[in-house]
Amino acid sequence: MLSKYILFIPLLLILTPKQSQLATADAVACSNLERYEIERRLSTKTPYRAIANYNDSAPLYDGCHPTRIWAIIRHGTRNPSKAVILHAKERLVEIQARLLAQSEPNLCADELKQLRRWSWEHIDADDEKLLVAEGEDELIELAERMQLRFPSLLPDLYNPEWFYMKYTATQRTLKSAQSFATGLFGRHRIHAITYPQPLHRDPVLRFYKLCSRWKTDVDKNPETMFNARSFYAEPAMQSAVAHVRSNTKLMDLTIEDVQLMYTVCAFETAWQRRRPPSVWCRFFNVAALSALEFAEDLEYYWNDGYGYELTHRIACPAIADLFAAIDTPRPRANATFYFTHSGTLLKMLAHLGVARDERPLTHKDFESGRLWRTSEIDAFATNLAFVRYDCIDREPRVLVMHQERAVRLPGCPQDDDLCPLSTLRRNYADSVERCDFEALCQAAN
Repeated sequence: MLSKYILFIPLLLILTPKQSQLATADAVACSNLERYEIERRLSTKTPYRAIANYNDSAPLYDGCHPTRIWAIIRHGTRNPSKAVILHAKERLVEIQARLLAQSEPNLCADELKQLRRWSWEHIDADDEKLLVAEGEDELIELAERMQLRFPSLLPDLYNPEWFYMKYTATQRTLKSAQSFATGLFGRHRIHAITYPQPLHRDPVLRFYKLCSRWKTDVDKNPETMFNARSFYAEPAMQSAVAHVRSNTKLMDLTIEDVQLMYTVCAFETAWQRRRPPSVWCRFFNVAALSALEFAEDLEYYWNDGYGYELTHRIACPAIADLFAAIDTPRPRANATFYFTHSGTLLKMLAHLGVARDERPLTHKDFESGRLWRTSEIDAFATNLAFVRYDCIDREPRVLVMHQERAVRLPGCPQDDDLCPLSTLRRNYADSVERCDFEALCQAAN
């Protein structure tokens, strides 16, 4: 008689914990975040494909033709720092285990499978900051589009008298330079390219590394992080943390835990354009991602942007190098390409007045509609180019491009993409003629 009733024991009672999880997961909806909603909110870990300009038609201006280009380019998508790798292998593995131990995790079946498979065991801490395959593709594709826009300026045959390329003493900028060269000349020709000796503390490509005053007054100054830290207590950040806690059912997650999840979400999503976004992105919504992005915007604004005048003033050696390339009778080369880092690009953009908000960005400005958005201005493979045009009946003009789009700098005509070279030089005369880097960077006693 007893066996008769055993037949009616609910099936769920005899499922394994893993089967029970999958049965529950079938009833959970997958995250409805779209890829573009994630990719465009990843701050300096934004993959370039999310913001690239895929219109590669040539910029044509009556009576003018391009004769020189000077461009400075951030390396492509890379591995995280050693600190992030080690932290993910420890803390994120703990969070993963706790999620997988839940009888009813807030994950759909595909996300549950993704989380079970997730591991960073294949990433060695010694592989920190190395360029990844996606980073190579970003630079190859960027070069191909630039060549299509300026075919006469960027021929597909390498000539050391025409091209000058330099990178810093890092694997990620070396590989970025080689990938860019591959896009211009083809993989079989890149071994013929000559590069100058790379430097860890390059006075043009990484000028801030030689500025002891900036290191002391800005980079190592606790006050630099005041606004980023203060934002942690703001409603937007508190709501983001609450959302992630609710979504994970882990109510003791800290802000640091949420930031780690955001960072890993960013790197994994950037690495893989053909796979779904990282499973760690699943625990965010658009508002939470936007809050995490703003926290990073504040950090970079005050450390590398407009926060301190010294920070962008010390970019003058790079500006002087620019004019030496586009405004001298006998330039070193017609096409100059530098491969460098986020800190260089952000300081240069601030020096030039790009993405400048009317007043300093603070922790109270989350909903201000800011111009300073690192996801847009400092993604992986961020690029800034100055193209000189020689004209028939006019003085030379300069097309300034940021992220492959024309920008009109302050002090230049706002109704024309081309800025007279003399106007541009006058606007930055202090940077060229009165760049006393040593005096600027002399640490106070």
